[in-house]
Amino acid sequence: MILVTGATGNIGREVVTWLSAEGAPLRVLTRDAKKVASLSSGIERVVGDLRDRATVAQAVRGVQRLFLVSPMDDLEGRAEAVLVEEARRAGVTHVVKLSSLGTGNSGIAGRHRDSEQRLRDSGMAWTFVRPGMFMSNALQWAANVKAGTPVFTPTASGRMAPIDPRDIAEVAALALTRDGHEGQAYALTGEELLSAHDQVAILSRVLEKPLRCVDVPVEGALANVRKAGLPSWLVEGLGELWSAVRAGKGEVTTPEVMKLTGHAPGTFEAWALRHRDAFV
Repeated sequence: MILVTGATGNIGREVVTWLSAEGAPLRVLTRDAKKVASLSSGIERVVGDLRDRATVAQAVRGVQRLFLVSPMDDLEGRAEAVLVEEARRAGVTHVVKLSSLGTGNSGIAGRHRDSEQRLRDSGMAWTFVRPGMFMSNALQWAANVKAGTPVFTPTASGRMAPIDPRDIAEVAALALTRDGHEGQAYALTGEELLSAHDQVAILSRVLEKPLRCVDVPVEGALANVRKAGLPSWLVEGLGELWSAVRAGKGEVTTPEVMKLTGHAPGTFEAWALRHRDAFV
């Protein structure tokens, strides 16, 4: 039995799709039963909160492998610590964690570093899936695109190699269903180095609609996300990321998707074509 947390997110949803296609015995843990109502009837569901130890104990019972997505609102990692503890107690043998390409000392990277260390200390086998920027981050531009207003970016002409969530999920599914991935950390990127301006230009072609991308200062963008109520650690992490990309430090590509799956990473244009309806 494989347990998937974060099953309704951009990555977890794709992991469920891959595992279902493999015919793997599957269980999902979710806070909202409505969000998993469309899943196959053969997929077990546990509805509840990671903060509730009884719910977690129920979710991990009989599970051998776990796909772990750290809850964004688990500010001090307490819920995740309970999940890891209960998983070990229940006999889970292997945890595949969705981590991050950057695992530094603060912000987003710091949270992933702490989470990875918790798993190293747990005694369970682990695999860390460390993607860079998700192509699905472009969905945050959908409202502007629909309204015909400019897309704003704090990263200027800085480039990254965005990765399709499908590719991340395929690697995670391989690690969950095949032996030999224990103790590995996979850095995942796409092949195309693209700026936000490049991505908007691709969306413009796909949508056959003129779009504009406008640079804004990092501090101005951070003020907006603070107003939106994002937690301070996330605001800090975004500031670090945007500044690094703006300075040209995001131009990293890796061959891991090809090596692990046997195919090249998906392109941003192919992702945009699949998600065209989200922008119209």
